[in-house]
Amino acid sequence: MQAEKRLIKLIRGFDGRLPDEHIWEYISLAEHNECVVALENLCTQLCEYDVLPAPEELTTIQELAKEINLEESTWNFLRHSNS
Repeated sequence: MQAEKRLIKLIRGFDGRLPDEHIWEYISLAEHNECVVALENLCTQLCEYDVLPAPEELTTIQELAKEINLEESTWNFLRHSNS
């Protein structure tokens, strides 16, 4: 449950940087215990829309990915974008 709340907070932080329909879709996924899909989709759209997560957002993405067993290849490209 804690991962879901942290993920929803993270997703909400991208409001205004990603289209609203994506934000609400990912929040809905997280609320329905689909955290892996929500985080995968979030990472993909960050890349698609050229949104660079702030260092603390990237840290949260990494922590959540590890916590929910998301493959590193799904998000690690974001780390290289911030270098």
